[in-house]
Amino acid sequence: MIRLVFCLPVGLKPGTVSYLRLEASVPPGEVGQAQLALLPRAAQSIGVWPAEHSSLLAVQLPAMPASRLQAALAGALEDRLLGDWALQHLAAGPREADGSLRWVACCERSALRQSLAQLEQAGREVARVVPEAALLEPGWACLQRLQGQTLRLLWRDAAGEAAWLHLQADADASACPAAPARLLVEPGLEDLARRWFGDDIALQPCDRAQWLARAADSPWDLRQFELAPRAAAQRLWGTLREQLASPQWRRATWLAGLLAGLQLLGLNLHALQLSRERARLEAQLQATVSQALPGEPAVLDPTLQMNRALDQARQRVGEPTGDGLEVMMGEAVRVLGGARPVALDFARGRLDLRLAPGLAQPAAMRCQARDLSCSVSGDTLRLQAAG
Repeated sequence: MIRLVFCLPVGLKPGTVSYLRLEASVPPGEVGQAQLALLPRAAQSIGVWPAEHSSLLAVQLPAMPASRLQAALAGALEDRLLGDWALQHLAAGPREADGSLRWVACCERSALRQSLAQLEQAGREVARVVPEAALLEPGWACLQRLQGQTLRLLWRDAAGEAAWLHLQADADASACPAAPARLLVEPGLEDLARRWFGDDIALQPCDRAQWLARAADSPWDLRQFELAPRAAAQRLWGTLREQLASPQWRRATWLAGLLAGLQLLGLNLHALQLSRERARLEAQLQATVSQALPGEPAVLDPTLQMNRALDQARQRVGEPTGDGLEVMMGEAVRVLGGARPVALDFARGRLDLRLAPGLAQPAAMRCQARDLSCSVSGDTLRLQAAG
């Protein structure tokens, strides 16, 4: 599966954004910059929300249902947020094994909503939005080059809370925070990192592709609550409705509706013809039975009345009837295939045979092959006369 990871734009003029196109069979991926509408296509798109526009806060919340989570986050962080907390978007971090919550991401709701709207206008939608600071583990930091001599130092403390600092390359070491447990550093900044944090700092190279690749497998997602992605069916219906409302599709829609109406009319006419044919055949059958049974006062069920008349005629000449014991036992002998019933129960038109365990179901299959009416209940096979 091809995945696309890119930095989400902030502001009214998005310009170009950095992206990483990941393909499982071709590591480490394609890195580049492009406008939103010109980003490469992928099966899954993942956005990275800049660290300068979000915060990671530590909390201690027990496991709770999703319906109560948003109110619980607001209550736990209301006194820790700068500005109006109602304007902030809070998203829960990955849950612990017991369902409890330790970290929360916070960002300005309007800014994130505006960025998502720009993506929709460009014909794109991200499945997940990962806060950039969450790409670091607690106690780690990252040193990156922004533009020119401007550098960015992003870190998370031992509690998991994140902070960032923009520095110039000639800044003094006193401007930097305490040395982290491990420092991710872009190629070319190793000497500067040692000058700021000492020679004993544990450095790990991390270029732009490796940095964005961390978001591909991150469990974080800012698209929660009112910013959650719409269901696939809703997106498909919205796109289809917009297409059908366009002028170039309006004529095709009318033509499709006309063809559907003609098809429905044709089906109704065919059903009417079939109904008339059925009425004609039923009338013909009743007339035939009335001629064959001149003494019958009225013909209500031609098939049933004809079968009864035939059975009465067989009884008068001493022949077995269709629902008699002799006929049904003959059918049972053919169906049982040599098996002997343990017990039997006969009523006119019905014969119940209790068989040894495991023999009823094969006998029922032989009934179906002979177009006989039968049913199985446990080890009992029931044969019913036709008609």
